[in-house]
Amino acid sequence: MANTDLTTIVPQRLVSEWARIAIERLQAALDKKKIGVTRELFNSFKRELENAGGDVGAVIIKFLMYGRFVDMGVGNGVKAYERKTNKANLVGARAYGANVSYNRRQPKRWYSKTKAHETLRLQELLIEDIGERIPAWIAEQWSENE
Repeated sequence: MANTDLTTIVPQRLVSEWARIAIERLQAALDKKKIGVTRELFNSFKRELENAGGDVGAVIIKFLMYGRFVDMGVGNGVKAYERKTNKANLVGARAYGANVSYNRRQPKRWYSKTKAHETLRLQELLIEDIGERIPAWIAEQWSENE
């Protein structure tokens, strides 16, 4: 490996491929939870790599904002702070026949777990990649100093 430079820590090819796979898995989570009859949310995923000095500085995965609302179970009359009372009212109405109002909207958790898993996977891939390049870089540095 001639002229190996560890200053370019994050290889763009690896991160770009990871982002593609992460989007596929997020889309699979949408399908698994049966979210998005119109497929508008499914088709809205896009990835961007921000470069910083020849290195990948950030990976941005974009999709329609309403996907987060579906994940949290809010929107269309249910505010974020009303989720717990809405759940209690729903349980009361079903179990005890209580005469309370509730919204049938429930969270469909598709984003958080998938995002956490894919973020950790990127971390593993980057550690593995740098781990493979360090021995060659050290050997090259030793050979230059002799």
